[in-house]
Amino acid sequence: MTAATLVNNALVFGAALIFVIFVSLFFSRQSARLLRVALRLVRAPDHEAQAAALARRASRAIIVIATVVSIALICAAVSLTMYELDVAPLLWGWAQGSVLADPAAALQLVLTLVGVAAAAFVIHRFVRVVVDYLIAGLRKSPAFARHDEQLATLLERLLVTLRWGTLLGALALCAALAPPPELVSGALDTVTVVVLGVLIARTMIVIAHLAVDVVVHFAHGRESHRTLRYVGRLEHLAGITKRTLDYFFFVGAATWIFDQVRPGGWLSEMGLIGIRLIGLVYAGRVIIEVFELFVRELLLSDPGKRSEGEQKQRLTLVPVASSILRYAIYFCMTVMGLQELGVDTSPILAGAGLLGLAVGLGAQTFVGDLVSGFFILFEGMFHVGDRVRVGDVVGNVEEIGIRVLKIRDEAGVLHCIPNGEVRSIANHARLYVNAIVEFTLPYAADVAGIVAGLKAHLVAYREQCSDILEDPEFVVQDLAATGVLIRTVTRVKPGRDDATSELLRGELLTALVTAGVAPQSCQIVAMTGQGLR
Repeated sequence: MTAATLVNNALVFGAALIFVIFVSLFFSRQSARLLRVALRLVRAPDHEAQAAALARRASRAIIVIATVVSIALICAAVSLTMYELDVAPLLWGWAQGSVLADPAAALQLVLTLVGVAAAAFVIHRFVRVVVDYLIAGLRKSPAFARHDEQLATLLERLLVTLRWGTLLGALALCAALAPPPELVSGALDTVTVVVLGVLIARTMIVIAHLAVDVVVHFAHGRESHRTLRYVGRLEHLAGITKRTLDYFFFVGAATWIFDQVRPGGWLSEMGLIGIRLIGLVYAGRVIIEVFELFVRELLLSDPGKRSEGEQKQRLTLVPVASSILRYAIYFCMTVMGLQELGVDTSPILAGAGLLGLAVGLGAQTFVGDLVSGFFILFEGMFHVGDRVRVGDVVGNVEEIGIRVLKIRDEAGVLHCIPNGEVRSIANHARLYVNAIVEFTLPYAADVAGIVAGLKAHLVAYREQCSDILEDPEFVVQDLAATGVLIRTVTRVKPGRDDATSELLRGELLTALVTAGVAPQSCQIVAMTGQGLR
């Protein structure tokens, strides 16, 4: 960095900074007077108060613009000085070739630039009125009644984008009428691209969020419609849709900015890849949700038209089918994502096949569990919620997985049994089961009369217990040494044998006590007199 470059740049940018400050102060002080004269000419009511209010707003706008321009001048001065670019010769050459060569043409050019600024101001005011009118119309619409806050945010973003778009458009037109040095022109183009890209992306995000909320709200209130009800049931996708749109617009804006600044660069290429990856991930998630909704509608709709067993079987198959599809889509998404990144997936697919073969040979038990799990699921030997006996375990089925069967017994213990070890199954939840109660009566009692009374009592009790399907049967099971062993067999609903047996024991005991005969056992010892002294 030479001292001459530093001094020249300091003088040039210092003079420009002083000029900006002077012009901003001048227009800030004269704005109230000019506005007061203009309002008096149009005979506006209370023109003094209106002129003061407009002057304050104009002063704030001038100060903001002057601050931004001053910061830009300081940054430009530092950057150009660091790169050892002397601005003074460039500006002097540009002035000699344009302004000083023809002063009359320069004056005409200045007037033209002033006209461009005035036209830009008028266009800005007109478009702002149109935007305000459109947003006010949306607020009156019933579809946007619940989105007033989002509409306010949208209005703010649109006004900011309009303000900067008008300003940058006017500067671009001025640069076309009076071409500045190439360095200034390039910097102006870069700033224009960056500012417009960011502002448009932020505005489009608000519009996209508003559109998603309106569609979801519209579909949510029309559950009776054949197609819109499915959109309402995918309401939980609204969050990921908004985040995906955020990523899409920001990455898209960055890609467009990089492509405008340096066409065909690697950053723009990476941006396009990123956009495709975002779309791929979102499409995969939507496909998974839509397929799960389709499976639930196909297998679980109208449960009243199917039997309880068929409904349980379908409840078991739905999570298994969803899991298989989810893993398949994740694998396809991974392969397609690697292809987007330029990775050759042929060796990966071949290696995955060989790895699967090696795993299958080395994990035969695991594969056996998987195969057994598929047979259990599709043969429908039992379902979730059934009461079964598998080996020494008796309990209710909580989950039928592809590899493991989970059963919770009466003590609340959860047993996880590999499907390959399920050899024999006793299902207590098919059609009916028998509740069996045994008790002993003494030989001296009227067994036939007691049994008849007990049967009549249980027949009357059947009306109070909905689990009993048929009248109980009494059988003389054995003539034991302690008495007559009586067994009662009662057909009950599936899985209700233990609970009903407890109720039947209580009823039998109550009936026997009421009849004056309690179940008992006795041991008779016969002794001869020869053994006594």
